[in-house]
Amino acid sequence: MPAKAIAGAALLVLAGCAPGQEVAGAAPHGNSALQEKLFAKGVKRFIFSDWAGPALPVWTYRAAGTPADAPVLFIFHGALRDADNYVDQWLDLARRYKIVLIVPEFSKASFPGARSYSHGWFTEKDGMPRPPEKWSFAVVEPIFAEVRAREALNAQRYSLYGHSGGAQFVHRFILAGGGPHMARAVSANAGSYAMTDPAVKWPFGLAGLPEGLWHPKSVFALPVTVLLGTEDIDPHHHSLPRQPEAMAQGPYRLARGQTFYARARAVAKSEGVPFAWTCGLVRGVGHDNGGMAPVAVRVLFGKTALAPGADCAPVEEAR
Repeated sequence: MPAKAIAGAALLVLAGCAPGQEVAGAAPHGNSALQEKLFAKGVKRFIFSDWAGPALPVWTYRAAGTPADAPVLFIFHGALRDADNYVDQWLDLARRYKIVLIVPEFSKASFPGARSYSHGWFTEKDGMPRPPEKWSFAVVEPIFAEVRAREALNAQRYSLYGHSGGAQFVHRFILAGGGPHMARAVSANAGSYAMTDPAVKWPFGLAGLPEGLWHPKSVFALPVTVLLGTEDIDPHHHSLPRQPEAMAQGPYRLARGQTFYARARAVAKSEGVPFAWTCGLVRGVGHDNGGMAPVAVRVLFGKTALAPGADCAPVEEAR
């Protein structure tokens, strides 16, 4: 089987499995006040175990009146692993735009460190390769299949949104080939990037990415938006990655995101392939998912349009 087909098969693995253990409904004993509030508003949570990696909680939300053919949006949390906060910040937007939310929770216990979550978990700590069905990226497609079945959805595709550490997951997932049912994506305020540079080692470049995953023609054709807060400019932010490779990308997140986008565009040009990516600046917002989400939802599902291949520019309100 060709390498590209193997990679695609890895992301589809176990997609048709039966539902995992249910944890939703009335708030179970021991949940926080925030989680109890979410359950009271109709948020659900179940434990997903029907894949080769660790079992993980998955939060879902489908507001009353949201149709079976509604858009589906995966949301990926940051390094604090606070999926419940992300759900809370997206509830009103989900109701307003009639979208179904899926928020996987990658706990530090089950997915220790960035390597196991936002870097794809291609290797163990000792550098030994992990099988493709155990990569963190491999869980997206089977979760989508399970939520479709649970909610009786007709959607054939899903979109992605990630902020901070979640944005690291999203853009690296895309560079590694994404998933066959992915429609579009927004990567917001990532702290570090896998630059489209074959001379720099993964997770900061493409060197060492498992063979057969990197296909610039298909990756650059995807409708991906790099979304950056204009005030995300603190070079001393407590969670800013400080590895030498990350520091080489820029002094703070805004600069790093602009560098990532510009280099990707340059690589697409050098390869002679179409470049469908866009880059938007959110004025007055720093490292704040709550400030980025209302703009991201307009980019994904509203009337806000950005020009593919254009320089990073402020996102204007849709008229």
